[in-house]
Amino acid sequence: MPTLHSENLLHPEPEWTGERWGDEGRPVLLLTESGEDRSAWWPVAARLAAEHAVAVLDLPAGGPIGDRAETLAQFTARIGTRAPVVAAYGRAAVVASLFACRYVAHGVAAIELALDAPAADADTAAALAEITAGPRRIRCRYLSVFAAAPRPGYAAWLAARVPGAECAVYGTEGAYPHLMAPDRFVGDVRALAS
Repeated sequence: MPTLHSENLLHPEPEWTGERWGDEGRPVLLLTESGEDRSAWWPVAARLAAEHAVAVLDLPAGGPIGDRAETLAQFTARIGTRAPVVAAYGRAAVVASLFACRYVAHGVAAIELALDAPAADADTAAALAEITAGPRRIRCRYLSVFAAAPRPGYAAWLAARVPGAECAVYGTEGAYPHLMAPDRFVGDVRALAS
């Protein structure tokens, strides 16, 4: 699957690289955590490109989560868009969620991220606290996607902190439900973008 456009998408930040797929419709940003292969997103991006301007982005290695959310906001401004849908897996989903908390997003698909899970470090703990209990709240559509059901009561806990948030359990094998059930995930992203 060839990309429609590939470049350093956030010059002069060379570690923020990626591809663009499609150029019309609600923008969708697919975030890859540093060290992951962004090409895993390509089947999803190709499916979304017919209706959306899609960017597959590598998050830069290291740095505070808040700084990454700020850089993501700068990126959205530089590409001339507002209120994207942001989809991200694991730790990158923390960045996407913090972005939605601080800036304007149309929707977030947070994959395999329980916002009440124990944080791996102080930076993640601070970001999760800001997302779930800070003075600003996520006001966009929010979908938390899991391969297997999160802890009992998580959906209600999440909805109390992110109004209107929903959980989707795909029932797939492994830890990548968005890649194991790409058509379902694309349908969910399209619903977030509508």
